[in-house]
Amino acid sequence: MFQSDIVLKSKDYVKKLLADIDKKHWYFYHNLGHTLNVFERASYLAYKEWLDEEMQEIVQLAAIFHDTWFKKQYDKNEIIWTQIAEEFLKENNFPEDKIDIVKNVILATIPSKEAMSHLEEIIKDADVDNFWRDDFLDKNDRLYEEFKRFKKLDINQKTWLEKSLKLLQKHKFYTKTQVEERTEQFEQNKKELKNRLKNM
Repeated sequence: MFQSDIVLKSKDYVKKLLADIDKKHWYFYHNLGHTLNVFERASYLAYKEWLDEEMQEIVQLAAIFHDTWFKKQYDKNEIIWTQIAEEFLKENNFPEDKIDIVKNVILATIPSKEAMSHLEEIIKDADVDNFWRDDFLDKNDRLYEEFKRFKKLDINQKTWLEKSLKLLQKHKFYTKTQVEERTEQFEQNKKELKNRLKNM
């Protein structure tokens, strides 16, 4: 799939940035692996959804920068995502009008924010692609451990799984590709989550 020079350069920058952070703090879920997973899925969806190369580039840049927030702090971090991307892209002479689009696509990954464009639909589907993969339960457990550690989450695992099930039950797909490729596994994940709760 298409990757421009600025995308490759950004990818290298973020890999180093997150690797350095992980040396100091181990994030069970929001780590380099998650960022690269989102980047790969966003790149794939952008291609499958027939975006031209210019728009693929926008999506890829948003994906690679979308979870760099923990460079500074864990909570109240939305604006940090865009600041890191903007600083790096400006340093590399990326057009300012395109930087603004990248920033808007990054902000679409806020869970409560509704997608306002096809680009935002793609990034939202890619960001929670783990809901629809066969490693969902493992990823969900990792997020639970991360929240306990960094957000001081004070609920037991059963309550966490109940909240996870509610989230899945109200979740929706955005792109045609995600509906076609992930619906079957998504339904399976809900069944497995229900079974785990039943056996607790």
